[in-house]
Amino acid sequence: MIINHNLAGANAIRQMNVNSGNASKSMQKLSSGLRINSAADDAAGLAISEKMRGQIRGLDQASANSQDGISMIQTAEGALGETQSILQRMRELAVQSGNDTNVSVDRSEIQKEMNQLTSEINRIGNTTEFNTQNLLDGGASASGVKTSSTEASGIAAKGATITSIEKLNLTAGTITTLAGTSDAVTFTVGGSSFSLAGDAFGVLWNASGKTSDDLKTILLNNAQTSNGTKLSTKADINVSEEGVMSFTNKTAGTGTLEVTAATVWNAVLGITNGTHVDLTATGTAETNAVITGSKTVAGTDTITASDWAGKTFTVDNNGTTANVTISATFAGTSLSNLVTAFNASSTATFGTDHPVMAISASHITITSDISSTEAGTGEKPYVSITGDNLNTVLGDFVPGSSASGGTFSAKFQIGANQGQSFEIDIKDMRSKALKISGTTAGNDQGVVEGAKFVSTKDVTDGTTSTGTEYALDVSSHDTATAAIKVINNAIEAVSGQRSTLGAYQNRLEHTIANLGTSSENLTSAESRIRDVDMAKEMSTFSKNNILSQAAQAMLAQANQQPQQVLQLLR
Repeated sequence: MIINHNLAGANAIRQMNVNSGNASKSMQKLSSGLRINSAADDAAGLAISEKMRGQIRGLDQASANSQDGISMIQTAEGALGETQSILQRMRELAVQSGNDTNVSVDRSEIQKEMNQLTSEINRIGNTTEFNTQNLLDGGASASGVKTSSTEASGIAAKGATITSIEKLNLTAGTITTLAGTSDAVTFTVGGSSFSLAGDAFGVLWNASGKTSDDLKTILLNNAQTSNGTKLSTKADINVSEEGVMSFTNKTAGTGTLEVTAATVWNAVLGITNGTHVDLTATGTAETNAVITGSKTVAGTDTITASDWAGKTFTVDNNGTTANVTISATFAGTSLSNLVTAFNASSTATFGTDHPVMAISASHITITSDISSTEAGTGEKPYVSITGDNLNTVLGDFVPGSSASGGTFSAKFQIGANQGQSFEIDIKDMRSKALKISGTTAGNDQGVVEGAKFVSTKDVTDGTTSTGTEYALDVSSHDTATAAIKVINNAIEAVSGQRSTLGAYQNRLEHTIANLGTSSENLTSAESRIRDVDMAKEMSTFSKNNILSQAAQAMLAQANQQPQQVLQLLR
């Protein structure tokens, strides 16, 4: 018998601690309701569960997004319901006015109501909003389209990759033979030559601790034309850690990069004199910053020279704002004369990257050229122009389109992951886009033969009392009966847009149902991984609790064993 070490007691304590720890874990699971309370409980299960939780919460939010989308669609469709009611009343008035039992004074009163109803359609189109976004103006409010002033933005050219030059040994020894401009390497890109002087390269090359970043810095700062234009304006420059130089062309297109160098550069750059490296575009130049007039014009149209001579426009071209003034000696009465005069003044003001006016597709357009310093950066070039008489030539402005009105677009995130979106489009539903009003007094409607606009500008935008458009003419049998067809077309256009919106809504309702099912099933799967089986865990807790109590009892018994030694001392 020994008393210095109570081995039975030590064993009982260890078992009791194990049982107490297990009981504590069971108690934690029972109190939280979770099988996994920390990564130690189930590392793989925790990772899977967290991914599922992300999906579940994403699906629930996507369902809410879809419901918000339905609310937006219902707002637009509800407004169009009233527009359609107005059109039906206008059709009724046209039918009424087409009857020759009416005299001119009667038709004059009918015309007044036609004017007001046309203005109300404009008001609905200009003021129907959802969360401050105009839904029925074709996106015009977002683009800042205004009479006699406009703005537009576009996308710069995407880059094109130039195959990298041969590997450069960055650990080469000191270079002392590169003395100056006579020892230079020339990079020719897009017809422009950029020289890198030997002394600019050699000074840094002779320094200790050379890195690829040092070489990149030299190329960025010192490869330039005689007037200081840097190579970096034509191409993005990178140097890998191994010393391989690569260039990305900033102007989409095809061509070559030509490298011409003194013989000594062969050892430095690892190139052959006169090397040509293929330059292939990986992107395309997209239309950028185009302002288009919706008024139909032709190059042979005439203008009044005195209306344009000395006229000044304020132009913001890609962040540079300046005044473009037509020559005071401007002569000629054709649009082509005006285009020539504007471009000459624009060139004198902005240089080679000037906004260009042209007669394109029977419309006057003003386009912002892609600047060599901006192309390939992913920036959105911008152009705006304000000034008198613009509407004389351009009519109502529409960025990037020759059509009357544009399209409002909205994307809804209807899934839990990237790219799971749904886009809706709503066309311009204002009077001019529906072709029931025009911007030229007494002009033909242009679609229905015999339909005309009135000669007084009594149609407003619905929010002011200032007339901006001309309503359909119902002052005679011929114009009134033709107006019936025009309004029929407008009713069909609105009906088509409402049908499209209804289809969007039905689709989103199915989307919500599917998202709900997916969320429910994923929640069930996540629960099986994360949640505790309460009945099973209660059984385990009871077992561990009993074992802990039993261990305590056995510890008490083990502590009594050394007492038996006292019997031997009697």
